[in-house]
Amino acid sequence: MIHPLYNLLRDIKKIKEDGFTLIEVLISISLYGILITMVLSSMNFNINTISKIGKSVEIQQQAQFIFNFMEEKIMESTGLTYLEDKQFKSKYYSNDKVFINKMIFKNKPDRTDKGYIFQLIKDPEYDYYNLKFGIGLSGEATVEVGNYIESIEVEPLPSDKKYNKANGIVIRINFLFDGYRAEAESAFYFRNFSGGIGFE
Repeated sequence: MIHPLYNLLRDIKKIKEDGFTLIEVLISISLYGILITMVLSSMNFNINTISKIGKSVEIQQQAQFIFNFMEEKIMESTGLTYLEDKQFKSKYYSNDKVFINKMIFKNKPDRTDKGYIFQLIKDPEYDYYNLKFGIGLSGEATVEVGNYIESIEVEPLPSDKKYNKANGIVIRINFLFDGYRAEAESAFYFRNFSGGIGFE
């Protein structure tokens, strides 16, 4: 008569020859689980990196377009004629750094377009502002110039002069795009600056 222990050992040997033991299967599953976790982590990191790069590129393009659009208009101006902060208060006679709601640049008297309006308008669908542009010395801006703007901060050039007597202006745009923040800054001098705007 064959001993039952002999049968058990023979069966285990046969299982080993034919396939994996339960312990081997469990170890394999654990290793595959670790490997899959590492691959998914790496993929998630790459997706996040690509997403950030995409947002960064979009913001850089927005900043470049906005500053290119503003450059000629601001530089050909004689200076600021109106500056309004986010609380709708005039800051024209100050030299404070100002988070703007609206600013108007005045041109020479012989020009048909007497001024340029830049204004932030809250986007109705998203948590950012759109920069709009208009022509004139009063009224509202209506043409969209840029998006994804959290705020625009300005200061006079040089910083000790008031805006109504400034030779130029520094514009700093804070962008917010789907949780990603970035800042862009540029300085503009008024080519037609005349020591302060004293004409209508």
